[in-house]
Amino acid sequence: MAKIHEDILEQIKRYDTIIIHRHQRPDPDAYGSQLGLQAILQASFPEKKIYAVGKEITGLAWIGDGQPLADEIPDSAYKKALVIVCDTANDPRIDDQRWRNGLEIVKIDHHPNVEPYGDWQWVEDEASATSVLIYQFYQALADKGLKMTEKAARYLYIGIIGDTGRFMYSLDKETFDVAGELITYGFDYQKIYNAMTTLSENAVKFSGYVMQHINLLPSGFGYVILKRDVIDSFDLGNAGTSFVVSIPSRIDKVKAWAIFEEQENGDYRVRLRSRSVVINTIAQDFDGGGHPMASGAWAYNEADIQKVIDRVDSALKANQAD
Repeated sequence: MAKIHEDILEQIKRYDTIIIHRHQRPDPDAYGSQLGLQAILQASFPEKKIYAVGKEITGLAWIGDGQPLADEIPDSAYKKALVIVCDTANDPRIDDQRWRNGLEIVKIDHHPNVEPYGDWQWVEDEASATSVLIYQFYQALADKGLKMTEKAARYLYIGIIGDTGRFMYSLDKETFDVAGELITYGFDYQKIYNAMTTLSENAVKFSGYVMQHINLLPSGFGYVILKRDVIDSFDLGNAGTSFVVSIPSRIDKVKAWAIFEEQENGDYRVRLRSRSVVINTIAQDFDGGGHPMASGAWAYNEADIQKVIDRVDSALKANQAD
């Protein structure tokens, strides 16, 4: 991968303006990789304009540690800009569609490259988080002028623990090595864990509702269908519902699980997780994708919901038969 590192750095050096994007409905790795890269480039090239754009999510405002999570920039900023998109598998999911207006596009991602886009692509789907790739980018080119800061290290660490479920989904040595390097930069990682695990009173009550309404099939598939009116009744504000995704995993018999969340338009966002069977191939058949054991998908009606349930249920049964 040394060649792609150098190719990307060469593009960065060529441009005075660099605009970094990430995916819609950002999670900690989307923010961590985007803002971590921004902080590295700002420290390494103080003469350049380095922006991070996208809609802010109030429930993750703590990631900014008092600072805004996005820059407001005019359309004209893209006229002579290099655009770097982090942690986004397919272009419809890129937040702020002005990314197309950049002179050149770089894709950095760790999801399967089922939809290539951009002029330069660095995709490693074996990596546990895009934030790991950003650290490797710095590490590979530190002798060529890239600088790591406490701020950048903090963002990347947030991305890693977010996408690994605090090291629950990914336990490879590479991830731990990078995390170990990052904490040497002196940020308060205990404060990060507190922010990630502390919930509002309403969120705790909503978690209780989810626990009470888990459906568990004999195969070990657990799922919850969350209707829009129920979600709204808990007044979660902009915090979202992502904090409940791990709740079914606390049941010892659960081998795979899903959260079906109804959207304003009646579609269902599907969060899929697994301890054993690969579920990203299933997610791909439902307008989604992701990692082998952690993916997202869409169901557009109750029939689609049942199809997702049947597919995962069948995969678990087949796995048990083997």
